[in-house]
Amino acid sequence: MPFATAIAKLEFDRVLQRVVRYTSSEPGASFLKNVQIETAHEIISRELSTVSEMKSLLESESEIPIDGIFPIAPTLQKSSVDGALLSGLEIHHVGSTLRASRLIRSFLQKHKERSPLVWEFAETIEVDKVLEFNIEKTVDGKGEVKPTASRELQTIRRSVAEKYESLRKKLGDILRRVSDAGFSQEEIITTREGRMVLPVKIEHKNQVSGFIHSASASGATVFIEPTETLDLNNEIRSLQFQEQREITRLLKEITVQIGNARLWLQTNLSTLARLDALQAKAKHSIEVLGQAATVTADGHVNFKGARHPLLLQSHGYAGTVPLDLTLGDKYSTLVISGPNAGGKSVAMKCVGLLVLMIQSGLHVPVSEASIRAFRRVFVDIGDDQSVENDLSTFSSHLKNLKEISLSADEHSLVLIDEVGSGTDPAEGSAIAASFLESLTKRGALTIATTHHGMLKLFAHETEGIENGAMEFDHSTLAPTYRFRSGIPGSSFALEMAQRMGLDPALLKQARILLGPGRVRLDDLLTKLESSLQQYEEKIREARKNESVVQVLRSEYESKLKNQSKELREIKKAAVSEAKELVEKANALIQQTIKEIREQEASRDSIKTSSSVLDSLRREIDSEEEMTQSEPEVRGKDTSLHEGSLVILDEGSETGEIIAIEKETATVVFGALKMRVPLAHLFQAKDDRRGRSRMSAKLFEKPDNIQQDLDLRGMTGDEALSHLDKFIDSAILSGLKRVDIIHGKGTGALRKKVGDFLSSHPHVRSFRLGDWNEGGVGVTVVDLLE
Repeated sequence: MPFATAIAKLEFDRVLQRVVRYTSSEPGASFLKNVQIETAHEIISRELSTVSEMKSLLESESEIPIDGIFPIAPTLQKSSVDGALLSGLEIHHVGSTLRASRLIRSFLQKHKERSPLVWEFAETIEVDKVLEFNIEKTVDGKGEVKPTASRELQTIRRSVAEKYESLRKKLGDILRRVSDAGFSQEEIITTREGRMVLPVKIEHKNQVSGFIHSASASGATVFIEPTETLDLNNEIRSLQFQEQREITRLLKEITVQIGNARLWLQTNLSTLARLDALQAKAKHSIEVLGQAATVTADGHVNFKGARHPLLLQSHGYAGTVPLDLTLGDKYSTLVISGPNAGGKSVAMKCVGLLVLMIQSGLHVPVSEASIRAFRRVFVDIGDDQSVENDLSTFSSHLKNLKEISLSADEHSLVLIDEVGSGTDPAEGSAIAASFLESLTKRGALTIATTHHGMLKLFAHETEGIENGAMEFDHSTLAPTYRFRSGIPGSSFALEMAQRMGLDPALLKQARILLGPGRVRLDDLLTKLESSLQQYEEKIREARKNESVVQVLRSEYESKLKNQSKELREIKKAAVSEAKELVEKANALIQQTIKEIREQEASRDSIKTSSSVLDSLRREIDSEEEMTQSEPEVRGKDTSLHEGSLVILDEGSETGEIIAIEKETATVVFGALKMRVPLAHLFQAKDDRRGRSRMSAKLFEKPDNIQQDLDLRGMTGDEALSHLDKFIDSAILSGLKRVDIIHGKGTGALRKKVGDFLSSHPHVRSFRLGDWNEGGVGVTVVDLLE
């Protein structure tokens, strides 16, 4: 098998075991355990798309009705033999599988428009309601033949019941007489060889007329069938034989029917196993937040946000470091260096394991993934030394390299751990460099890990080969497990030794022995990595600030838009009021002129008219003064401190400063907390006592918090707002686990919750609930302490 070694070395079987847990039947589990690693990109892509369809179905419909499938292949084979007789339980298993076939086909037919690839499988399922009915009519869930299976059987069993009742009454009368006489060992009626008998003391066996069937182990009791009941017992036995013949006839009829249908039943079973495996793959994808990769015939490998599947099982999303890696685009060989236990081998294994998962039709835990379809995956990891075969560590590596050199081509992925190790460093590096150069020329995609400085230089100088390194935190002298491409990494052996507490004098002497040139090279790599870390930290800070600026910009644009709209409305209202005032004034003037003319300008009328005009002027002046007034807000104030009440630039919402760091303040606006430059804050007048009480209440530890949050019925943004507050409160309360109830529905809310939790800094891990915890309608969250 071209992938056998890779499957074993990369522990692919552990991933399959995880997926198998989600199967509902033994045939489905068996199918997954023997899953094939495909090599044709069209087949792989189609399988991944089919899993995506099944995943969409699960997110909207909970799960397909796939229960009740049994491993009936041996039963079908047995039914094909002439004269074969299936047991009642075997027939029941066939009937149950038939029923599951019908229900699954009916379910998927209703969703064939949205799941055409899944429907292609289900469409081949044959349904035989007649055979299903005959089986259901004949046997029950325990495999027992039902009394109503036939009229003959029903009549026989009724007669047996009547005979038994008569026999019990007669034996009861006899038992009372025997007991009164002191002959009975116990006052019970028992059976021997299918016949009802009485227990009689051995010394009185001749006093009770009848047939002795057996004796007790102690010999103190004999079991006698009284002469008076011999005929009734014989009649019952005769009826029992008739019953058994009728049962055999019924089972034989069903066996023949199953034998006639065995070929399409076997096809149905294979299809059901396939559908069960698809559902298991989809459930696993939901668990790991998996994505379908893009697969091509000759493309490159690209993973973004990839997580090692096995580490994800044990550490969760919060406990695993994502991997971004590209191979086959600008270079086809990657040489990874870095400290021991820094994650070189894990990163390499992660790539290999994700490739195997994708080519077996599994979604992978990444934000984005694309690969070429590989025909072979070669893995040289670990120590295969053997005393029996006279293989040393180096010899076992050479044996693996020989096999790779003979078979690897442009359709191969090659993974080599500690290439060139196990022998003289100079000779080992030379062999490794020659080997890697050969693979690069062939077009094979190769990842190799090393500590050899010569290979780092070789990778830097050789076209098609690139260096990569695992990051090392110089402040803590510990690896960060982050991969970076384009630069070699130092082994940091001296730093690791210092961290482990090795004698400083020994380390000083080691530096001397290492030589100034090598020390300067390591120092250069150390400074380079430190500079890169500082540069990346500044980039992250810049992006963070950019996000804040973007939020502020959006908020300002929104406020400006609202203010412009309000200004237009105010102007419109002002113009309307002004027109009304002008019309009122004009009418008043006309009325005044008329009165002056009519009254010939008497002193009182002129005085009255003047008073009216003054009143109108004061009303206009009042309106003008109101439109020109502004909110009473102070300008910039250098005396801002924790507890100050502020507004943001020209905003109207009042917030409270809860922390100041250099030129930036952390401000609470209602339920929103944000970091804002002090230059954008203005002191505002407000009810400080009321605001302080609100802030204190916002940040105080809750007295009593529930361990679950029900988001059903909420919109996505509304649900995430409640979820964020709920997790903050849970952390303040010291909770380690909470349950998020989002319901099954379309799965959209569950996805939003998963995306939110995967990036939350206080979430250790999360998973879908088990069957007794609410299933896929509940997400169980483990919080960091």
